[in-house]
Amino acid sequence: MSHKTKHQILFLIILAAVIGLMILLWPKKSIAPEASSIGQYFTPSVTITPQQSGQIVAAKSEIAKASVFMYHHIGPLPEKADTIRKGLTVSSEEFESQVKYLTENGYKMMSLEKFDELRSNSQIPDKLAILTFDDGYDDNFVYALPILKKYNATGTFFIISSKIGKTEYMNEDQIKALVSAGNEIGSHTVNHLELDKLKGQSLEKEIAQSKADLEKVIGRPIISFCYPAGKYNDETVAKAKEVGYKYAVTTRSSTGAIDPNSLFEIPRYRISAGRNIEVLLK
Repeated sequence: MSHKTKHQILFLIILAAVIGLMILLWPKKSIAPEASSIGQYFTPSVTITPQQSGQIVAAKSEIAKASVFMYHHIGPLPEKADTIRKGLTVSSEEFESQVKYLTENGYKMMSLEKFDELRSNSQIPDKLAILTFDDGYDDNFVYALPILKKYNATGTFFIISSKIGKTEYMNEDQIKALVSAGNEIGSHTVNHLELDKLKGQSLEKEIAQSKADLEKVIGRPIISFCYPAGKYNDETVAKAKEVGYKYAVTTRSSTGAIDPNSLFEIPRYRISAGRNIEVLLK
């Protein structure tokens, strides 16, 4: 073997040793398991969103998207109706067209009591309309109730407790029938006085006695209150909370939402003859 050949063999041996040493010292990469074996290592948690499950959910502390409507008389105008009565009256035909519109456009129509139930469970529909009726007129029973039943809708009827059974007002049996049909009865005071002018026992009587009187009629708690003519102040709100109401509505124009921080100052859309609710909801 020539001297040159020996050198070549020695060089190859050294080169092989160096390469082997490099392979041993080279950092190894971790090899991820194949997709088919991932389940052996972990089980990923799956969260179904409200939209995926078909249930629209809103947290109890969040502002709820809700349009609150205020009605008074439903039905035909009496002969020689004055300007005030005309302003407070929506014909049964117009009322039905509004309820039909809400139904066809995916709105769930319900009472404040039902809203409270859904809110407590954080399950509020994304299209919600709360129908409220002030004063307790008997035309609400005669004309509004059949339409609500036809469209599987319900609402909140605010009753002036001293007016029960009087001319043009619902009697106890009619009020009970409203409740049996799934509607809510709310308080509108005893005598429909402007509460911002009352104090002490006079204020408490209007707010607390009406609640007790109505609870006696329907045999269940009254949780909703309506300020007569929209008149109230801080003392009024404090007293309403103290006696056990959970919600109170005003006559201020609705913003299309109910703020959880203002449950005793809920605004409403005032609905009178010719009011276009499609425009209100846009």
